[in-house]
Amino acid sequence: MDADVKYVCKECACDESRAKKLLTLCGNDPRRAVKHHRMLQAMLGKQGHSSTKPQVPTPPTPPPEDDPVSAGLEPGTSPESSSSSTSPSKDEGPVAWDFRLPRLPKEEAIDIIGTAHGNQEYDPFEDIHSQQAPAFNLRELCAAVEHGASFHQIQKYMQGFPTGTVKTRINDTVEGIPSIFYAVESNDPSFLRLWASYDAKVSVVHPASGTPLLAYAIGLSEQLDGCDTSDVVTTLLSLGASPKSIPEAFYQPYNKDLCEDELLQHVDGVDAKAKDADFHYEWQWCHPAFIRRLMVRTMHLTNRYHLDRATRLPRVGIRHRQVAAMRNAKGVLGIPHYLIGQTVAANQLMQKLLTYLTVPSKKPLVLVFAGPSGHGKTELARKLGYLLGLALEVVDCTIFNDERELFGPRAPYYGSEHGSPLNNFIAKNNGKQSIVFLDEFEKTTTNIHQALLVPFDNGEYQDRRSRSTIDCSRTIWILATNALDSKILQFCRANPAILQHDTASSQSDYMKSLSRKLAGELRSSFLDRFGAPVTGRVSDLIPFLPFSKGEQAVVAHKFVLDLAERVAAPVVLGPARDQDMGGTSSGSGGEGQQQLLGNIKLCVRRDASVCARLAKTEYSEDLGARSLFNAVGHVKDRLVESYLDEDTEIEGTSGQPKTEYIVDIRAGEIVVRKEAGDDAGEVY
Repeated sequence: MDADVKYVCKECACDESRAKKLLTLCGNDPRRAVKHHRMLQAMLGKQGHSSTKPQVPTPPTPPPEDDPVSAGLEPGTSPESSSSSTSPSKDEGPVAWDFRLPRLPKEEAIDIIGTAHGNQEYDPFEDIHSQQAPAFNLRELCAAVEHGASFHQIQKYMQGFPTGTVKTRINDTVEGIPSIFYAVESNDPSFLRLWASYDAKVSVVHPASGTPLLAYAIGLSEQLDGCDTSDVVTTLLSLGASPKSIPEAFYQPYNKDLCEDELLQHVDGVDAKAKDADFHYEWQWCHPAFIRRLMVRTMHLTNRYHLDRATRLPRVGIRHRQVAAMRNAKGVLGIPHYLIGQTVAANQLMQKLLTYLTVPSKKPLVLVFAGPSGHGKTELARKLGYLLGLALEVVDCTIFNDERELFGPRAPYYGSEHGSPLNNFIAKNNGKQSIVFLDEFEKTTTNIHQALLVPFDNGEYQDRRSRSTIDCSRTIWILATNALDSKILQFCRANPAILQHDTASSQSDYMKSLSRKLAGELRSSFLDRFGAPVTGRVSDLIPFLPFSKGEQAVVAHKFVLDLAERVAAPVVLGPARDQDMGGTSSGSGGEGQQQLLGNIKLCVRRDASVCARLAKTEYSEDLGARSLFNAVGHVKDRLVESYLDEDTEIEGTSGQPKTEYIVDIRAGEIVVRKEAGDDAGEVY
C-alpha cells in the first residue's frame, strides 16, 4: 500500500478499495480526496443519510429494457435508441433520442458548488498539496452546471487552469455526450459563451442520434416545462451554428403556421430515399414521428424567424474573424443575430466597428442612432455592451437643460464633489473601452453640445470633481434621436424594398445603394438640425427603419413569450404589501410579494396567425415595439378574465403542475381559453 493510499485510509477511516476510488476521482491528489470525502459526509449528513462511509458515485442504473416509459421514450421506442455512447454508421442509420441528458451525481460537483459549505463560494484549489496540481475534470464541471452552479463558480473553476488545458478538453464527451450539450441544458447564454471562449464547437451532434446541438436547444424547451430557450438558440446562431442542420420545412417561411399533419407525412430531404438527389443523411435525426411532433411544439415563431434570418445573413469573412479575434471583439460578428429587423442598422454598425478595430483612432467613435421610438436603438446599444463585455451608461437627455446638470458643476463650486452619474462613469472608465448612450439627443441644448465637442474631438474629458484629465478616447458615444423620423418614414414609403429583408438579400448591390442613399439624406438633415460642430464629429449615422409585417408579428411574439414567463411563476398568497389599490401586480413577484396569477403554461397555437393579427390591429410606426407591447396587453387581459372566471378560490401552487391556457385565433379574433375541452372557458 503506497503512502497516498495509507494517508487517505487513515484520514477517512476507510478501506484500501475506498481510498483508491477517492484518489481516482480526485486526480490522485490525497488532500483533495480527503477534503472531498469530508464534504460528501457533511452533505449526506444534512440530507439525513445514516451511513458514515458514503460510496463513490456510480453511473445511474438504466431502466429495464421492457420499460420505455421509465426511459423517457415514447411507447414503441426501444431504450437502446437513447444510448449516446457510440456514433451510428450510415448503414445502421441514426437511433432515436428523447433529448434527455444523463443526470450526473451531485457529489461529483461538490468541489465546485461547495454544497457542504452552506452554498458559500468554495475554492477547490485551497490547501492542495503544493507538489501536485489538480487535474481539470470535465465531468465535474458538467455535473456542477447540471446541479445549479453559478456562472461565477463555473468561470472561476475554468480560469483556475491554463487556457490551453481547458481548450484541449472542452470538446471531449461526458457519458458519451459532448460537454457543450450540458452548457446548453442550463438555458443560460452566458454558459454557452463561456464554453465558446475556450473553442467549444457549436456544430457538434448527439453521437448516437445525430441530433445537432441547435435542434437540442430548441427541443429543450419541453424538458424545461415550456420555459423558452430562444436566447440560447440565438446565441448558438451568433456563434456559428448552422441553421441548415435543421430541415427548412420547420422554419421556412417563418411567418407561416406549422402544420403537424403535413410535417408528419413528408419532410423534404428526410423522407426521400437514400439514393435520391434531395436526400440529406444529416437530417435523419428527425425521421421519427415523435421527434417531428416535438419540433413542431417547440419551433415557435421567434425561433423560426432567427433560423430563417441566419440563412440569409452573409458568411463572415476570414479576415473579419481574424480582426475580431485579435481585438478580443468576437461578439461584434454576432450583432445581426440578436435583433428583430434592423438589418441595415446591424450590418452598418458591424462594418463600422470592424473598420474601427482594424484601423484604431485616437478619436472616440461617435455614432448616431436615428429612427422612430420603439425600433431597437436602446436594445442594440445594450446588446453591443453585452457582446463586447463593455460598461454601458444610458442617459435620458429629456431631464437636462444645462451642461452642469448633465456633467455636474466644476470644482470648487457647490456640489462639485459629487459629480454626476455621467461624469463619474467617464472617470471610472478612464482609458477603458465603454459605451455612453445619450437617449433623445434632440432634447439637448446648445451648451450641452459645446461641452461634448472636446470629448468627441480629442478623446479628453475633465473630471468635474477634481479637474483631472480623463482619457475617453476609447469610449463609444451613441447619440439616439427621433428628430429624423419623418425623413426615414418618407424614404421608406418611397423605397419599400428597403424593408423587405425577410424576402430579399440585404447584401445585394441595390440594397446597399439604397442604404447609402438614405445615410446621405439623413446626414444632411442631421446637419440642418444639430449644426456643423456636432455633425462634423459624428463617425457614422445608423438608420433604424419601421418593422416589416413579418417582423411586427415576431416582436409581438417576443412579448407573448415574456408574458408566458411571468405567468409561469407559482401563485404566492400572503398579506398584501402597501401599494396603490391595495395589492401587487399580476406580474412576477419578488420575494415576499404576492402573485395571484401564476402556475400557468401559456401556449400559442397558430402563433404566426395570432401574432400577425395582433400586429395588424395595433402596430404604429411612431410607437414601434411599444404599440405591440400594448397589443399583447390585451392578451393578458383576456387571460386574467378567463382565469378569474374559475369558480374556485385561488390557492398557492408551489410544486403543483401547471394549468395550460391556449391563445388561438378564431374567425379573425384572438381567443384565450383554459385547456379543458372544446371551447371551454373561451374569452374573445
